[in-house]
Amino acid sequence: MAENSIVRSFENFFQGWLNRREQYHQELIQAITIHNTSSQESEIRNKELIIKILNHYSEYYTAKTRITQEDVFLLFCPPWLSSFEHSYLWLTGFRPLLAFRLIATYDLELSEDQSQRINSLREEIKREIFKLQILFCLLQAPTLVVALAEDMGHIQNGVTVHLDSTMDIFKTSMEALVQCADYLRGKTLVKILEILSSSQTVKFLATFIQYQLSIRRYGQRRHGEHQRPNVIQQENPT
Repeated sequence: MAENSIVRSFENFFQGWLNRREQYHQELIQAITIHNTSSQESEIRNKELIIKILNHYSEYYTAKTRITQEDVFLLFCPPWLSSFEHSYLWLTGFRPLLAFRLIATYDLELSEDQSQRINSLREEIKREIFKLQILFCLLQAPTLVVALAEDMGHIQNGVTVHLDSTMDIFKTSMEALVQCADYLRGKTLVKILEILSSSQTVKFLATFIQYQLSIRRYGQRRHGEHQRPNVIQQENPT
């Protein structure tokens, strides 16, 4: 019941958050296509829009932190995402290196200095990702201990206490790992935006959100297609 309450609460927030993200995406597209304003006006408008979108993502991670503390394991297979969206998750969120692939895909007309700084940042993020991957692999060991003990079916009081303690440590460690991964995601975006100009940032954010929207729409469409045969079968039982 408690888990259902957590899911419903986050799903209500998430749907509203997704709707606002689509609106911001339209604003980004508009900002890219408008050319009849002065460079100073464009700069002001772009910066205001960028701040608004960064605050929007900050809202998401604040809400996600609450879920992390309540039931971190729920985030590894969140019911508010489709199975297709699950396949794109890395430690409960987007892969930090995705941002660099999008920069390479969308020609932002980077200067030589910007390109060098982006490449240097990518290598730094790669190293941090590797550390988190190693930590994630090491943290999965306690689950094997619990699974073996449960399969044996001879859990005595002393062992049960020990396993409860182990799972508490495991849960706390996983919470810390997810928070580190989210920090790395945020750090990646902030560092990239520090390198880009405001006009480049608007184009980058538009591409970034478009990518997320595409995955969301395709995942929901596939989910709907998989659900349809079940409905037909229920209506016309053999």
